[in-house]
Amino acid sequence: MDTERYILIVEDSRTQSKHIESIIIQLGYPVKLSYDGADALEQITRQKPLLVVSDILMPAMNGYELCKRIKSDDATKDITVVLLTQLSDPKEIIKGLECGADDFIVKPYTEELLLSRIRGVLFAKLEQETANKQIHILVVEDSPTQAEQLKYLLEGHGYTVSVAQNGKEGLSAAKSVKPTIIISDILMPIMDGYELVDKLKHDDETKQIPIILVTTLKDRKDVALKASVFADGFFTKPFDDTYLLSKIDTLITHSKKKEYEPEKDAIDISFAGERYLITAGRRQVLTFLLSTYENAVMQNIELVQMQRELQTVNEQLEEIIADRTAQLQASESNYRALLETNADAIAVISKDNSLCFANKAAEALFKTDKDKLPSAIAGLLPVSNGIMEKELLIKENEKILVEVRSAQTKWGGNNALIITIRDITERKHTENEFLRTSKLESLGILAGGIAHDFNNLLMGVIGNASMAKKQLNSGTPVYRMLVDLEKASLRAKDLTQQLLTFAKGGAPLKKTAVIGRLVKEAAVFAATGSNITCAFDIDPALLPVDADHGQIIQVIHNLIINAVQAMPSGGAITVSVKNATESGNGKLHLLPGKYCHISVNDTGTGISKENAAKIFDPYFTTKKEGSGLGLATAYSIIKNHDGRIIVDSTPNAGTTFHIYLPASSKKAEAESTTDEEERLIHGHGRVLIMDDEELVREVSGGLLNELGYDVELAEDGAKAVELYAEAISAGRAFDAVIIDITVPGGVGGKETIKRLLKIDSGVKAIVSSGYSDDPIMSDFKKFGFLGAIAKPYTLEELGKAVYRVVTSGKK
Repeated sequence: MDTERYILIVEDSRTQSKHIESIIIQLGYPVKLSYDGADALEQITRQKPLLVVSDILMPAMNGYELCKRIKSDDATKDITVVLLTQLSDPKEIIKGLECGADDFIVKPYTEELLLSRIRGVLFAKLEQETANKQIHILVVEDSPTQAEQLKYLLEGHGYTVSVAQNGKEGLSAAKSVKPTIIISDILMPIMDGYELVDKLKHDDETKQIPIILVTTLKDRKDVALKASVFADGFFTKPFDDTYLLSKIDTLITHSKKKEYEPEKDAIDISFAGERYLITAGRRQVLTFLLSTYENAVMQNIELVQMQRELQTVNEQLEEIIADRTAQLQASESNYRALLETNADAIAVISKDNSLCFANKAAEALFKTDKDKLPSAIAGLLPVSNGIMEKELLIKENEKILVEVRSAQTKWGGNNALIITIRDITERKHTENEFLRTSKLESLGILAGGIAHDFNNLLMGVIGNASMAKKQLNSGTPVYRMLVDLEKASLRAKDLTQQLLTFAKGGAPLKKTAVIGRLVKEAAVFAATGSNITCAFDIDPALLPVDADHGQIIQVIHNLIINAVQAMPSGGAITVSVKNATESGNGKLHLLPGKYCHISVNDTGTGISKENAAKIFDPYFTTKKEGSGLGLATAYSIIKNHDGRIIVDSTPNAGTTFHIYLPASSKKAEAESTTDEEERLIHGHGRVLIMDDEELVREVSGGLLNELGYDVELAEDGAKAVELYAEAISAGRAFDAVIIDITVPGGVGGKETIKRLLKIDSGVKAIVSSGYSDDPIMSDFKKFGFLGAIAKPYTLEELGKAVYRVVTSGKK
């Protein structure tokens, strides 16, 4: 391993590592950077640094692990390691000390603090290295392998080492180099270790040198023999490196404090049948005894460790056995607790169909006591294929849909059947709502595709009929035919409007109003001519709602017609309109808030349960001449109003439809009278009509001419913008512009109004479309229009819309 006096910084943050480098480089040492622990170990292996400064929190390998690996390797454990961290918990500092760190610096730190601490650890390291280099150790060992092993170990810790191959060479070397310590084997040729010690200790030049003898200690007589020599320490092979190094440090310390002086009085002892004269001093004897004791401890440490581990394993095994026993004893109790706290109803049935267990959820589901549960659950058996869905009649005549699952189990050691019952009423409701919505959206694709062209055709029929009526006397047969033609066309318009309620993406043309009178008028009109009596219960303090009046009339009309048809022999209809408040916790699936609640009740034949689930599906009907669109239309309209429509019916006991519309926080708009809506309004001024259909352009132009307006026509938006600009330049500006939304292959209404507003910010524009549910139609002011009119329209509707815009204040 190459060595260089450099400092290695290990920090995963490149910004932080550069900052630390800028501080530490002031110490005058080269600095290298590493951004993770693995890379740092590779750098250390290639080139051993003087110091490692490492962050603790790093990915893959943290600072603790890096320090531990450095300190556990003999080749690198003398490297000084300083750990940096933001953590100030004492436990984290202990972790750093446990892994062998030489210092531990907590962030944030000042530049002065970091430099001071690094200088301190560097000074201590360099001082130790200097001291070690001044210590000379002589190794006397006839085995080249063991001699090199000792030399490698000692030099690795900074000591100067020389080697002699026997006692004679060792004696000569000791006199010439004056080593600090001598480590000598005992069994050697020419002169053994005992003789070497004797000669050295009786020579004034060498008697102060500490001597450590190394032996295998196989012969018990060696114990007494060793006590008779003046050796300062004894080791037995194999020896522990750490212990040897600590002994060297101890001898160096003692040799500096006191010179060697043998005791004057020798001790005569008898051991193993032989006599010995011990002349060693008290310190040498104590050193020997301690060495022998330490050696015994080291030889037995593995056995002691094994005994401790065995004891630990035994204790753990006893704990495991106790835990398993407790678990087995508590298993049934825990099993019961798990079943008891389950949200699903759970029951355990024995082989003889008796009830072994039922949780509280089962009692709540069946709304009965445990003693009555067996008979209630018996109605669910057997469960085919392990799972089934079934309608359950519970207490208070309440029906719910449940999912029942069963499986074989053990209860009290006996075979049993565990049954899980889950209330899926709400889930099924959600699934049915989703399927119904999907069907409506599918129909909407068809409706949206044909509505535009169909309404354009109706525009030609209704418009021409209106103009033709103006040319005739009201008493003529042809006039009456034209009136019938107009009525039939308007009925076709209503049918188209019903289809359009299914179209996805549109919105009702809402107005804020109190709808009590509107509901009553629609119901009375729909029941006219039948043998049905209508009663009304309308709250005089109704909250306003945001609603498309035409669509709400359509819903009430459909419900009343259905009620009349359900009572062919006559009967009574009760219509109620009241305020309601919902908490959001009921089964109506409504958001919390205030609502307008409309109910239509009849005393007719009622609806079967099977049909009640399908009455809102498109094309479903039980009537021979029914279209299957009435209730589907009502459902779609109420859904588009963010409301809810539900049915409550019992066969042969009548039906009640409930409608909930969200109350509005806005003030109700003033209601217009029927006379005002039907009155023909004439006017004057210039009107520009843009529509891609020639028939619509011609008919609309003719209607406006009848009402007193001058008209110009444009087939698309580009032409309309051109004509509008020319009119302004000529001083003959248009008083109003009627713009169609959809122009296939050309500039449509949305782009046209943008261009017109750039020319004239005061342009008075009316948007028109066969798609009456188009978003622009429902929120026309947002796009720059002053009015909206849905095709096909009558002469009266067109006159009213144009007059309002022409006479408006904006210009």
